[in-house]
Amino acid sequence: MMAGLASITFAFPAALWALLALPVIWWLLRFTPPKPRRVAFPPFRLLLNLVSKEEQPDHTPWWLILLRLTLAALIILAVARPLLGGNELWDDDKGPLLIVVDDGWAAARDWQKRIDYLDALLGSGEQNGRQMAIATTTLRSRYPDLGLEAARSLRSTVSALAPQALEPDRPAALERLKRAFGGIEKLEVIWLADGIDYRTGLDFSEGLSKLANGSATLAVVTPPPQTTAAALSSATIDKGGVKVVALRAHALASRTLMLRALAGNGRSLVEQRVDFGPDSLRRETVLNLPLELRNELARIEIAGERNAGAVKLVDDRWKRKAVGIATGASLELEQPLLSPLYYVTRALEPYAELREPAEEVGGISDLLAGGLSMLVLADIGIIPASSREAIVDWVENGGVLVRFAGPRLAGGHDDLVPVELRSGGRELGSALSWEEPQAIAAFDANSPFAGLSIDPDVRVRRQVLAEPSAELPERIWAGLQDGTPLITAAPRGKGLLVLFHVTANSDWSSLPLSGLFVDMLRRVLDIAPGVGSKDSSNAVAGAASAFAPSRALNGYGELTDMPPDVQPIPASEIDKVKPSPLHPAGFYLRAGTTRALNIYPSEAGFRSLPSLGPQVRQLNYGLSAAKSFSGELLVAALILFLIDTLAAMTLAGVWQRLRLTAGTAAVVLAVLLFAGGIPSSLAQEHSTSSSDDAFAIEATTTTRLAYVITGDRAVDDLSLSGLQGLTTILKQRTAVEPGDPMGVNIERDEIVFFPLIYWPVTGEAPQVSPEALAKIDKYMKNGGTILFDTRDAAIAIFSPSGISPETQSLRGLLANLDIPPIEPVPEDHVLTKSFYLMQTFPGRSNQGQLWVEAQGEGNTTTDGVTSIIIGSNDYAAAWAVDANGAPLLPVSPGGEDQREFAYRTGVNIVMYALTGNYKSDQVHVPALLERLGQ
Repeated sequence: MMAGLASITFAFPAALWALLALPVIWWLLRFTPPKPRRVAFPPFRLLLNLVSKEEQPDHTPWWLILLRLTLAALIILAVARPLLGGNELWDDDKGPLLIVVDDGWAAARDWQKRIDYLDALLGSGEQNGRQMAIATTTLRSRYPDLGLEAARSLRSTVSALAPQALEPDRPAALERLKRAFGGIEKLEVIWLADGIDYRTGLDFSEGLSKLANGSATLAVVTPPPQTTAAALSSATIDKGGVKVVALRAHALASRTLMLRALAGNGRSLVEQRVDFGPDSLRRETVLNLPLELRNELARIEIAGERNAGAVKLVDDRWKRKAVGIATGASLELEQPLLSPLYYVTRALEPYAELREPAEEVGGISDLLAGGLSMLVLADIGIIPASSREAIVDWVENGGVLVRFAGPRLAGGHDDLVPVELRSGGRELGSALSWEEPQAIAAFDANSPFAGLSIDPDVRVRRQVLAEPSAELPERIWAGLQDGTPLITAAPRGKGLLVLFHVTANSDWSSLPLSGLFVDMLRRVLDIAPGVGSKDSSNAVAGAASAFAPSRALNGYGELTDMPPDVQPIPASEIDKVKPSPLHPAGFYLRAGTTRALNIYPSEAGFRSLPSLGPQVRQLNYGLSAAKSFSGELLVAALILFLIDTLAAMTLAGVWQRLRLTAGTAAVVLAVLLFAGGIPSSLAQEHSTSSSDDAFAIEATTTTRLAYVITGDRAVDDLSLSGLQGLTTILKQRTAVEPGDPMGVNIERDEIVFFPLIYWPVTGEAPQVSPEALAKIDKYMKNGGTILFDTRDAAIAIFSPSGISPETQSLRGLLANLDIPPIEPVPEDHVLTKSFYLMQTFPGRSNQGQLWVEAQGEGNTTTDGVTSIIIGSNDYAAAWAVDANGAPLLPVSPGGEDQREFAYRTGVNIVMYALTGNYKSDQVHVPALLERLGQ
């Protein structure tokens, strides 16, 4: 027990001096006024009491004195903030402490535990008056100065910490720590690790132990191995599917992860279980996605991990491809069906962006400079020297070159073909040929065309033949029934050469006239990389425009705004850059092309931290540095206060008087009810009527804005703060002087008093009763305006069905109301000019549309004012201010400029609701022009 008491300390020990006041409190509490006595009224009794007698106060019961002294002691102890435990982390001499925090993406999974641990360390540091410093291990564009400070001054540093979408750079962090703390006399170091080794854990711990001239003591706090982060090492296209490599850092037990492929609107395209055996750290799996779904793919993630390493962003390289097409023929434009590119264009047009070179020299080179997935050359035998070097470089860096035969290719060819060709062409079914036109043979199982249905009507009348060689059988993707090749392919560097041994039109075969031709080209297109995925396009482009930063990936794997100091990435470096403070993970844009910069954890370094030696104390986040129990003491004090109150009321005879009063009231009420003087419903309606009257008086004394109370405390508080901010703006900028906004219960309160009601729609909104629906319908038809705000503009695209719960809830409400047709705010609508001239109506978000009652002959608005306005930009959040008038929440992506336009949107809506169609009334146009001096 003594050991337990020894572990109790106080953050504010000076408050304990107040315990000396307990004897004074005891002396004051010894006496209590005499208890009131009830005396009968008979007049003669008064004469007996005329004799003056000295009264002595009654003694307070000892148990009540003890209760009140205990109450005072509890309050004093709570103010002193007692702390239990945590002494195992501290040296007796209370020397300086350095806290090193791994703040990379792997720490995001249980980041709050680290923050709680830091808060506990700072609390203990404040209590001990200890000098402390906090350092992080990820790279920064600008590093704060490292130095020892009072624990209290580090609170702001802790509040600003957040996991970064970066891998810790422990060697660089150690160099900074050596410069700052290498030469001090004594130092204790606590390393809050993320549990991953990265091949640097042992060296880093040894370096920390050598701080303070080798005298530093080190404690390492790590999460349990089973809770360390999991990650995705890579995600690549593999035979029409997506091959994903998942990693974990420990192999102590089996573990199951769930992979999800998500569309841009958050809809799940496919989910796949990944099972790790007891000894496995790496697992490969394939997500099978058709081309149509792959074009919708936006990200791949490990469900529940919530860290940037468990996310792979998908860019344009995975989606619709860009294909360059060129021909050596010069046919007349009046004969399009004879053009070598006609059937290729029709086959690829629905699935790819087709680009043709300009007629001037170097046209193909210009195509490659713009970025291509695949290049199709029809009947070009010898590629011009002006383009050949660019094509070779592009193919060897991953491009797919598809060539079609023809008279020119049969007459001579260069080396950009997959097989050696015989001179001339083989003609089947001619007058000098003993052979008939050939059909296509079944596709080999290893061919990219495996599984396609062969059209039996397709016949090949002429082809170019390949010279026999040992490599020829491996390079045949499709052949004729006589065994001769129809399509051959061979790798060239990182790219691929593909040759159709027939023409791209119907001159040599009927293949281009069949659906099989379309399917074949689509299979080849699937193999081709996305636009800009290889160095070739960048090499040709040279120092063309760089990739500009668009959206950043934070440590939790969420897309956010890019930091202000981010730099563009040169086009020639985009495939080499790794995430850094200047180039964060996320999306980058260039000439309409999107590139994703992802985190790729090293498989070799993705291991749990090894044993760091006996000189290092191993702790975990389950041990708090110190625990305060001030809250428990305050709760106990509150309970004693309630007991004291009840005791004092009992000693004063309050309960007896209350029983008499209540009994008398009950008798009077019963008599009145029996006599029929009061309606039987009065008991229930009296309090309601009084509250209704008070509500009506408050609502009508001045013009007020109102908001619907949803029952969600956070939403209701934000609505109130938002309307308070808008009310302040109205007072500053307009002639309107509204009172403080009021909340309305749509089921109970009368809403006719308010010109405008703001209704924040929640996903869990309860059903509205028929009586309330009738009230809403009557309100809107009699000139009232309701602004429905679903607040989901920024998140609706991530809903599984593409429709957020808030929108679904609003649709359910409006389905029971008689509302007119609605439309986006037209350019000439009064809302665009009721006070400010506006065409867009942003709130905290700027992605949503504002809808009003449709104009036209069927318009049913009262005084030209729409009865319903629907938005999704979270307007109250943009208007909201705190008690000091400062903005309560950030606005994205436009910052304070967007907040200003959000206020203008609110001003226009309020002025529109108050003034109606005044600004659009042509009667006032001359007066308005006169005032403007026109």
